[in-house]
Amino acid sequence: MAYNQHIATIPRAEFDELMAIVRAPPEKPRPLTNEDLWRREYLADQERRRIIGYQPDLSTAKPVTRYHRHRQAPSWDRTPDETLEDKLERIAGDPLATFGPLRGDRPAHLTPTEKAEIVAKAANWLRVSQRVRLVDAPGAVDPAFGVQRYLGRYGVVWRLCGSPFNDHCYVFFDPIGGERTAKIELAELRDLEPER
Repeated sequence: MAYNQHIATIPRAEFDELMAIVRAPPEKPRPLTNEDLWRREYLADQERRRIIGYQPDLSTAKPVTRYHRHRQAPSWDRTPDETLEDKLERIAGDPLATFGPLRGDRPAHLTPTEKAEIVAKAANWLRVSQRVRLVDAPGAVDPAFGVQRYLGRYGVVWRLCGSPFNDHCYVFFDPIGGERTAKIELAELRDLEPER
């Protein structure tokens, strides 16, 4: 690509700098860590267990992949934080009231010392590949989204988070029913329980 001063919207020096970035060879990929290798192996193992086989098509179309169905989701009864009548009374006259009520057992915002306590309690079991169960979740504005959809489900710790999210981790939840896509969600450590 050549610089054309009649249609250019940037100076020549900036154009040359941008083109040097575009033409530079790609950086070498970083070497894989043990956690990266485990994640690859875990995904491949999940795929091997899920696939029954392939059925070739007689009219030269693409073969059809047949999958096992997974077990059903565990039943997890979670009582609503408030009744419909209480909610209507709480939000009356407040057009911006979208969030649920505050929970005494689960504060929405933690202090740094509370976060440090949670991380210290999880230090014994928190590692990549640890089996965990989601036992609690924050209330969501829209119940169709958020980690509360996976209450009661088991999974593995997929990736640990650094500061300022060191009281969170990513969890790869086990598939249920006909699920085929990976369900990897960010969850708070206080909502997870290690599998014994």
